Formats: sequence, C-alpha cells, structure tokens
Amino acid sequence: MKKWTLIHKGKPELTREAEHFNISPEISQILKNRNINSEEEIKLFTNPTLDYLRDPFLMKDMKKAVDKIKEAVSDNKSIWIYGDYDVDGVSSTSVLLTYFKSIGYKVKYYIPNRLEEGYGINKEAIEYINKEGCDLMISVDCGITSVEEVEYANKLGITVIITDHHECQSEIPNAYAVINPKQDDCNYPFDMLCGCGIAFKLVQALTPKEEFKNTVNDYIEITTLATICDIVPLVDENRIIVKNGLKTMKSGKNTGLSELIKVCGVDKEKIGSSHIGFTIGPRINAAGRLGFSNLGVELFIEDDKEKAHEIALLLDEKNNDRQMIEMKIHHEAETIIKSDKSYQDDKVIVLAHEGWQHGVIGIVASKLTEKYYKPTILMCIEDGQATGSARSIKGFSIFEALNNCSDILTKFGGHEQAAGLSIKEENIEELRKRINESADVNLSEEDMIEEIKVEYELDENVVDFDLIEQLRKLEPFGMNNPTPKFIIRDCILRDMRLMGQNKQHIKIDIEKDNRYECVGFNASHLIEGLKVGDKIDILFQLDENTFMGNRKIQLLIKDIRLSHPKSTTKNIEAIKLMNKLVPSDENELYKISDIDTGLENVNISGKKEENIFEYLKEETLVIANSINGFFRAKSDVSLLDEDVDISFRKIEDNKKHSKINLIFAPNIDKIDLKRYNNIILYDYLYTKEDYVNLYANKENECKVIKNYSEIDKIYIKSIMENIIPNRNEFVVVYKYILKNKEIRFRIDDIMGIFKIIPLKMFTIFKVFKELDLIDMEIDEREFLRIEVLPKPEKKLDLNSSKILKNLNQIKEKAIEIYNY
Repeated sequence: MKKWTLIHKGKPELTREAEHFNISPEISQILKNRNINSEEEIKLFTNPTLDYLRDPFLMKDMKKAVDKIKEAVSDNKSIWIYGDYDVDGVSSTSVLLTYFKSIGYKVKYYIPNRLEEGYGINKEAIEYINKEGCDLMISVDCGITSVEEVEYANKLGITVIITDHHECQSEIPNAYAVINPKQDDCNYPFDMLCGCGIAFKLVQALTPKEEFKNTVNDYIEITTLATICDIVPLVDENRIIVKNGLKTMKSGKNTGLSELIKVCGVDKEKIGSSHIGFTIGPRINAAGRLGFSNLGVELFIEDDKEKAHEIALLLDEKNNDRQMIEMKIHHEAETIIKSDKSYQDDKVIVLAHEGWQHGVIGIVASKLTEKYYKPTILMCIEDGQATGSARSIKGFSIFEALNNCSDILTKFGGHEQAAGLSIKEENIEELRKRINESADVNLSEEDMIEEIKVEYELDENVVDFDLIEQLRKLEPFGMNNPTPKFIIRDCILRDMRLMGQNKQHIKIDIEKDNRYECVGFNASHLIEGLKVGDKIDILFQLDENTFMGNRKIQLLIKDIRLSHPKSTTKNIEAIKLMNKLVPSDENELYKISDIDTGLENVNISGKKEENIFEYLKEETLVIANSINGFFRAKSDVSLLDEDVDISFRKIEDNKKHSKINLIFAPNIDKIDLKRYNNIILYDYLYTKEDYVNLYANKENECKVIKNYSEIDKIYIKSIMENIIPNRNEFVVVYKYILKNKEIRFRIDDIMGIFKIIPLKMFTIFKVFKELDLIDMEIDEREFLRIEVLPKPEKKLDLNSSKILKNLNQIKEKAIEIYNY
C-alpha cells in the first residue's frame, strides 16, 4: 500500500503573479506546489532561456583549470580525458572531445572497462596513460574520491584536473584543480549539476562569451541526455539545459544522437524526457554495462551519418543482450529473497552471488528497490571480491550508510540515492548486519511506505485537451519537477482487462460524471481483488492517445484504491466493520441515555463540506457510524500528511493520541471530547441523546462539522434494519454449528455459507458466545473459528442476552429520530 499525500488540499488557486502570465488556476497551483511564486521565478521556469546560465567562473578552481588547459594547448602538451562508463561519463567525455575538436586540438580519452576495472580512476589506467604519453589528465564524472590514484599520477608527472559532481569524502584529492560544486568551500549557487553538466560549464568557461552563444548547441544535446539519465533535479541550470536541449534534438545537431533516436523509433518532433530516460539513455548505458563504453563516445563524436547509424545499431544490439542478462539476474535475486524469510524483516536488501554481471546489477537493484520499497545492494562475487551497486529510498542516504561501513569496504562512492562499492567476500554478511542496524535507527515503519505526492484533487470539468497542452509547457519533467499526478475519487469501475504478452499491463474504464479510458503499465497488481462495479479512487497522470487519427484523453494509472465495494458482504474490510458494529460484551454495549433536556432543540441536519480539509487539522476527532461513512472518512484522512490513528468504538486510555483520530461506531460517552478542536461527523449519530452528549461534553470553542447530507440517513437505516436477526435465523445458524461441532472459514465466506448477511451473523455469533453456546475468535488472517460448547442445562433464552436487548433499544431510539 502506498501513501497518497495531497500537496494542495482544495481547489486550485490562481495567484496574482501567475495571472500576469495568463496562466490557468490549475497550472498556477502546480507552480505554487513547486515553490515557484515570484514573477521572476515563473518567468525563468516557463521560459528558461540560455541567457540565464550562470557564470562558470563562480565555481571553485574553474579559472585555475581553464588557464592550465589553455596553457597545455598553447604548449602542445598531451591531454587525456578520463571518463566513466555510464551515460553521464560517456556524455562528459564526448562534450570535452567535441570542444577540443572544435579548436582543432587532438586529445585522447580513456574510459575504464566496467567489467575489468570498475568505477573511477585506477592506477593501472594511469600507468597505461602515462606510457602512451600524458601531460594533463582531465577527469569527468569521477575522481573526487581518488585520493591515492591522483597522488600516483602526480608522482608520474601527470597534472590532474578533476571535474566531478559526486559527494565529497573527508579528504579531497591533491589535484591541480578540483571542480565540484559539492565541495564545502565552493560558493557556486547551484550544486546539483550532473557530471556532464560540470563538463559543459568547463566548455562554457573555455569559450569566449559571444562565441559560446553560437556554439552552445554543439554540446547541449549530449548534456541534456546526461542530465536526464543521471536523475538530477530538473531545476535551475538543469532545467535550462534540458528545456533548450530537447528543442535542439528536434533539429538533430548531433549526428550520432540523431541516428540513435531513429534506431529507437522515437519521433524527434515529440521527443521528451521520458524518451531519453527510458529508451535512448539505456542503450548508451547497456554498452558500458557490457564493457563497450567507447561505443557511446564514438557515436557522439561521429559526423558521418552511415557510420553513426552502424554504431547506433550495435548499441541497440548490446541493449538486447543487457535485457537478457538483467532478466536472469532479476529472477535469481527474487528466488533468493523468497527462499529466505529473513529478507522480509531486513529494511535493506543485501544480496551477493557469483556469476552476476556487475555491469547490470544496478538496474536490478533499482527494480527491487521499486518493488519492495527498500534500499537494495546487489553484488557479484569474483575471486573472493564482491563488486556492487546500491539504490535507496527517500530519507535514507545510502552513501552515508556505506560511509559508516567504510572500514570493511575496499572502495565506495556515489550519492544519497545511488552508490557503487567493492568489498571482500568474507565481509558481506557483516555489511548486511551493519547497514540494517543503521536502517533500523534511521528508517521508521512509516518511512518504508512509499509516498506519492499528488498535486490536488482534479475537477472533472477542467479535464480537456487544453489542460494537457498547458501541462506540456511545464516540461521537462524529472526530479524536483515530477510529472504532475492527480486523483479523482469515487469513480465506478466499469471495465477492466489485462494487456501485454505477460499480462503485466492493465486497461480499465472508469465513470464519474464522465467516462475515461485508463491504462497502467506494469500495473496488473493494482486490480487484484477489485470487481467491476466497485467504486475506486485513482491516482494518475493526464495524457492523450491518438490512434487511427482519433484523439482522446487517457489517464495513465499510477495507483488505485478501493473507495467503496459494490458488495459489502464480500469485502473483507467492510465485513470487519460490520463485526465492530456489534458489541462483543457488556463493556461495549451502546450507551442508552435517559437525557430528556435539550432533545427538542437538537439540530441533526448537516451538509457535505466542499473542502473538508479545512477542518482536518491538529486535534481533530472524526466519527463514522456506517460503512459508507467510514470509507469516505478514511479516504479523506489518508490524503493528509498528518499523524492519523484509526480506532474502533473507543480510543484506548493507554494509547498515544494522534493529531487526528478516526473512530468507527463509538460510544460518545466514552470519548474524552474536551481534547479536540474539531469534531467531524461523517454520518448521522444513532440517537438524539448522542448529539446532546456530544454538545454537552465538548469544549465551547470546539467546532462540530456535520459532513453528511439527508441521503446518508439511508445508511443508518440499513444498519438498524439488518443488525438484529429474527428468531428463525438464530435457530438455523445454531443447528448448523451444532451439526458441525467446530468450523473455520474466512469472514468473507460468511454469506456463502449461511446465506445471511454478515452484520446479522456477527450479532448471532456474539449473542451465542454471550450465552455460552459457542466459543469464537477471528485470527490475524481473518479466519473465524467457532467451537460448540457443551449444551446448557437450561433452555436457550435469547431475551436474556444483554447484547440483543441493547441493540433493540438502540434501534428504537434510531426509529424515533429518523422516522422510518
């Protein structure tokens, strides 16, 4: 179950600043949700021109690096670019090679083989570069943790310039210049550029200002690719780069990238960040994962269209190979997890296996993290050494966690959400133990539930093609500017079906005021347990689908919740609520008040609130008396980022109070009403005396919000009509139990077995238990066990049941107030 949290509760608001740019309330609210408020911020976000690029010389050591590079070129020194094997490293290398090619200066490059050398600068590579002749080595997308390696290069007489964006450790390498805005003493105002973004800024600094305006498009496409694929926040300079880079891609300035886009079957006119992240980027990464990183570089610096097409086809082939390897590793990893129950308790999944391709395990780690919503470390073991990739979840820095285990690691580096590492095989279990101890301290149970941020509840009346076009103007989407997600609640599920070769996708039709077609990719699990006719809440992205010239609105499903089952007699949660409606013993009997005063003046009428979230604040009590009311209340409180506690009948005295308490079918007299600022009723109360008790015992300042309407009386009426069985039903059930002696069944099978609604059945069972005719219990798996007790000597007298008498009294009181 994922947690949905509304960023904005209520209708979208149009700000004065957004109105200045003729922006709709829907888009205005999304900008506000992203803390884009001032006219200057809105202008930069909606029209991020290249003029807004920052001065690269604000970055520490930038001038020093530029002067040294220009000096090396002037003195005809041998220059090497040392890159990394992923998209970011390949792109960074390509950007610098393109620059040196533009000034007619020949340089060489080196990218380590992922399978043989692993991540970062290594001494063997430095030795090779030195033998080939190197005066100046410029690292891109790596080097910030290579303290020993840089020292080794210094001893060989190689001048080193580091450009990197990864997290810094306690010691910075002794390079001639270190360009990384994450350094504590670097005052550059934006430190979230990817590695290629840093290389791009170096090129900007190397190029005269006016000339860079004319040549920027030679670099911006590749930098855009890296920025999207490295999953850095798409704000500030990253947004400027990507927004303009996607425009340039449509004209195809870079021959190699254009050919790869063609091979991928992507329409250049419609290319967006999702195409880059999920289709194009993986093909560059695939080559690196299989030890062919140079293919990506050769593609991006190739001007010949035919040669570029051949390389693009080869990259596509390598991607197919990668997918096969990935599927095998994924299957093996899942087998290990399912065969060992200890992984269920671990907050961090740590797996190691011989024969796994360490170039591919990062992708599998990402998939496991997404599925289980747990940080994941996968490692491949070879010759007593394990090399791995780590992925994390929100709120848990995997880099910091690894840093705390640095004494048992051979090497590590990375970010808060992703990292690489190597470790001796004998230390793997110790790593698993220590990193889970860290997670136990730093991750609560709530942290282990994935939270989806929702912009706001979308009004059906504004869902049209114009809104879709407006949303596209907010692109590119990515980290810190996610694709807007919305919810629509209480939709009727009209149709559902599985799609895809492995039936992993879904297509559903929903209806509220209008009917919509919805698709969910890799979302077949979302419709498990749902039935056509159920009411559901959907969380989605707004899109359109064009087929055979027919254009229609389509909702891309990201999550689904049951809002209200079509049949409450077959739904586990609804049946559990029916059980709670019936008192279990003398202590749970409904209060039958003898209050007379004030009854005639009680106003029980209410109305559905337009924005109930105005009242769902700290110290609020929410009361529901029917299954329908409970589902409505639960749907509302589940969208809050407040601490919410759901109780039944009453709040336990020893229980820590939450900010918001939702109580189902309570005894009003047993609630400490004075501690609440707001009391929200989602249903009519059962008696007028309950209303009198409520108003008499609350604080004067406490507001009572009656969030129901006249039609909701039908739900209270239904309870009262069905909670008391007739005598014949008691007899039939007792004979069945007597015949079978002991029975055990799931509570959602009650209707099928007894042909009596569950609400009545719980009354029957509890009365029988009260009269010592049976023993009964419901276990944690929702199985009900009933055992017949020795037949009493006295004849069964239902009238002696206090539970039955209590329910009859409540029914009489309800009839008085609701006149049915």
